[in-house]
Amino acid sequence: MNKKTRQDVVDFIDARFEWARERFTDVLRAELDTAIDLAGLVGAIDLQEQRYYKERLNRFVMDDHQQWQIANGRVA
Repeated sequence: MNKKTRQDVVDFIDARFEWARERFTDVLRAELDTAIDLAGLVGAIDLQEQRYYKERLNRFVMDDHQQWQIANGRVA
């Protein structure tokens, strides 16, 4: 895989994370999860980058759940 293609893949994932800041949905979560897995499988990102993106995604999910709990009075 050439350097430009690798950068395009990373840019795609980063763009989805930027979008997730404004509007995190289950569909976007699934898209990010799939994109990260595929990027790792085809060698566009290495294992360390894949772990970084998965941890970042998990933080988005945790923050989303916490915001839902606060909005619905589930957290004191």
